[in-house]
Amino acid sequence: RCRPMSKKEVEDSRKRIVEMDVATGEVTIKNPDSDPREQPKPFTFDQVYDFNCTQSGLFETTAQPIVDSVLQGYNGTVFAYGQTGTGKTHTMEGQWDP
Repeated sequence: RCRPMSKKEVEDSRKRIVEMDVATGEVTIKNPDSDPREQPKPFTFDQVYDFNCTQSGLFETTAQPIVDSVLQGYNGTVFAYGQTGTGKTHTMEGQWDP
């Protein structure tokens, strides 16, 4: 999951360079400084969540099964990993827009 653009990013006319296809699990990244003919780089994952994904939807499909197992006595971990600014804190805490 990548977070939605913040108000500041929109005001600064920044461009989104990441596109996500939830049906195929594909993330494509476009270099904004490259030749316009250069194709975006595709990456495929088991599951991806686009910018419109809700907190509750993400929780129900990823963390809820782990929480349920922990309540039954099993060990469980939810680990957020990724590049700075891609949405880890947004995913764990929700929308924040300074």
